[in-house]
Amino acid sequence: MQIFISWSGDVSKQCAETLREWLPFINQEIAPFVSSQDISKGERGLYTIATQLQECSFGIVCVTRDNQSAPWVNFESGAISRVLGESSLAPFLLDMPIKDLAGPLTQFQATDSSSREDVWAMVKSINDKCENRVEYDRLHTIFEKFWDDLESKLSEIRGQQPKAQVPERDTSEILNELVGLVREQNARLGGLERIVDSFNQPSAHYTINEPRGIHFFPSRRPIYVSSDVTADIRQRATAAIRQIEEMLGPDAVRTANVNKYGVEVFLNDRAAAKVGGFEVALATVAKTNQTAIYLKSEDGKDLFGHPPF
Repeated sequence: MQIFISWSGDVSKQCAETLREWLPFINQEIAPFVSSQDISKGERGLYTIATQLQECSFGIVCVTRDNQSAPWVNFESGAISRVLGESSLAPFLLDMPIKDLAGPLTQFQATDSSSREDVWAMVKSINDKCENRVEYDRLHTIFEKFWDDLESKLSEIRGQQPKAQVPERDTSEILNELVGLVREQNARLGGLERIVDSFNQPSAHYTINEPRGIHFFPSRRPIYVSSDVTADIRQRATAAIRQIEEMLGPDAVRTANVNKYGVEVFLNDRAAAKVGGFEVALATVAKTNQTAIYLKSEDGKDLFGHPPF
């Protein structure tokens, strides 16, 4: 798994190079990229960096008090988050506590490099994204074995530079930032609720005499449920839909309607062509779940039916 390690400034660069050497001990599948070490002379630097940003699966930004507002750090952080999402980017704070982090990087889950627990949490996140994950007990044993090496090297890097003159953030600034973040999260949740509410429309397959339909999404395909359906009927109907997918293929069901009389399932063309060979099994599914099953093609043609109980 490729990890892009971003840096800006000499201290940050040394931190990045240290992580580049240390992380493969944790999981040999990890392949860190640091521009100061992994761009050969004569290569087009920006092109190589852009390519690595596209190919990486996780990003680490080595942050110091001096560079947290550096344009290059924020540019690479933004690029990584756009490609991978916020959960795959970790600001790695070398010489400052998390409370003093400011600017765009505050939206990400930061790691305090002096905290064994924080670094361990980052290591677990990286390991989880590897195709071949190391089992947690073994991973923790490896981490404990090599933690002292990392801690010693980072302490040495911190000691090479005088303490930055960037003032610590005062409490009011931190509180204002927290309020802003909470408001942003509330706005996002409100937007999500509006999107979910927009789905709660009647199914196109219900007639005017049937109750209003509501949607729920237990898997990748929409299921439209009549408002007069009890929880027990819904549970039996969705169990039947799941078994139909097991027979006809995971993408067989395009959509389904559930009412108190049974379940109407619309199949894709490939699954519709296979129904004839599964009629006995489908009848068994209906009997087992005590629900009527009506299978149709995408254009509404009747394919199979088992009457209600």
